[in-house]
Amino acid sequence: MSSNYDQQIDLQNVVPGATAVLKLSYFATFDKIHLNLSGGLTKAHIGRIEGKANGVTFFVDDGSLIGIRDAYQGLFVDASVLTIDFTEPNTRGGAAAQYLSAVPRNLLASLVFEIEIKAAAPGGIVMKAEAEYREPTPNPFILRRKDFNVPLPNVGENDIMLPVAINGGLIKRIWLHAPNVTAVELRTNATPRIRAKKASIEFAQKRNRLVPQAGIIVLDFVADGNMMNMLNTAGVNECLLRLTTSAADTLKCYIDYVDDMKRLA
Repeated sequence: MSSNYDQQIDLQNVVPGATAVLKLSYFATFDKIHLNLSGGLTKAHIGRIEGKANGVTFFVDDGSLIGIRDAYQGLFVDASVLTIDFTEPNTRGGAAAQYLSAVPRNLLASLVFEIEIKAAAPGGIVMKAEAEYREPTPNPFILRRKDFNVPLPNVGENDIMLPVAINGGLIKRIWLHAPNVTAVELRTNATPRIRAKKASIEFAQKRNRLVPQAGIIVLDFVADGNMMNMLNTAGVNECLLRLTTSAADTLKCYIDYVDDMKRLA
């Protein structure tokens, strides 16, 4: 647990079919945000979550997927608590690496999370927010999670070009939500970085005490806890992701960057 743990009371508009808004005002470094769900509200009722720093989106996810990410990392998952975790709990680099991408609210004019509540949620729902945080820090790096959707129309190989150069960055993980993907190839500047079947990728992750989840492949560059292994797509001109599928599919992809707040624009 972080050095401070407290309820965050500025959480508004918690009603079905609306977007709840959580404003974090403490001038502190936020490690984790816990959304406690009750009154019939479940993770299935939570849709898109967006974190905005100074009005700019830096973090996106889905309420039904965050628990999958925690389970993959071997973290405890509670059905009634949705945790947004900016730390790297399995790192071997000590506190500096573990807290590298926590969010320094003290360096921001505003920090807001918008949480979609689906219309199917029942009346009388309750959501309360708690946060784990530390003293203010000058560290400008944050976890920046981006997403995109793309069709995988071919049975066999499907090629996707990932952002590079000024649009690239230091990548910890690429989360590939597509159940029909059977193999992955990743090339930077035409040089293979990963070329393996799903089973081989998951075998290597299990060796690092990770827990692969159904319907998702994780390209985890820090699976062994070494942050020095992050993929730097800012330093290449081309990054090709080739996915082999057993049937046509649609990819929902999330990319986790460790990024400087100066790039939030």
